[in-house]
Amino acid sequence: MLNGAAVMNVALLLIAGNETCPQPQMSEHLAAVEIMKLENSISLQNKVDLIKEAQALKHQKSIAAFVKGGHGGRVVTHSSDICAAEYDIDAVNEYIVKRIPIPVCDFVSDPRLIVIRSFDDNKPGAEVDDLKGSVAGGSILTGVLRLGQEVEIHPGIITKDTQGRNRCKPIFSRIVSLHAENNHLQFAVPGGLIGAGIKIDPTLCKADRLVGQVLGSEENPELEISFFLLHRLLGVCTEDKKQTKVSKLAKNELLLINIGSTSTGGRVLSVKGDLAKIRLISPACTEVGEKVALSRCIEKHWRIIGK
Repeated sequence: MLNGAAVMNVALLLIAGNETCPQPQMSEHLAAVEIMKLENSISLQNKVDLIKEAQALKHQKSIAAFVKGGHGGRVVTHSSDICAAEYDIDAVNEYIVKRIPIPVCDFVSDPRLIVIRSFDDNKPGAEVDDLKGSVAGGSILTGVLRLGQEVEIHPGIITKDTQGRNRCKPIFSRIVSLHAENNHLQFAVPGGLIGAGIKIDPTLCKADRLVGQVLGSEENPELEISFFLLHRLLGVCTEDKKQTKVSKLAKNELLLINIGSTSTGGRVLSVKGDLAKIRLISPACTEVGEKVALSRCIEKHWRIIGK
């Protein structure tokens, strides 16, 4: 219950009209709504066709009193009869569309999908050449997942070393299919439930073994620095033998970053004042406050431009 609520925007509290309110589990369900910080919810009074009108009104008041001050929301009457339910569902849909605000989705940040279901997509006895990989199902919280995208799954495979300490090894894979119900997708965005077909060992996914993991794009480490640029380039002169002025850092510019005794490439993601965010091409070990050197490629040579 709590795992599923973690990716939901709205909760529907279904309450049987032919039973007394509250039932023992109702308090637990409302507590789950509050714990997971779901701001919007609707209480649905079900099976009203099985009781008289006076009983239904009295039962509705008991529901309203029970959810008052919590997150139960408005009580919407709903019939269990198949014919009547068709119109009742329309009323519920209308309430959701008109009363529940559309959540703000983040399409810009790195993709992040919380896995709430996972399973082996292969039939028993399938030949090795026919293996399809696995399926991870969940809801995208931020970003966009695309067909063919390289992804990481964290924390991945968890093992213990000889001293009993936990060791996590991320799972690297590629998205080979995206589904929303029976619809094949080229890309998937936040909202709704998505099934992502991934090329990993099926035994890692079977029986919901990936539940609780987070699937996202392959992470390139980012570095936030407070920089200072030199006024003039050192070791480079123009034809009139004057030193060239160092230009400002530009977004998407590729730099050489020296950290300790290692060097790696880095692409400038953003610049604000004397602060810059740089995505490293390869990981490097550093700590807060450590000094780094910045170099720019000028005339096929890397020249120091700042720190």
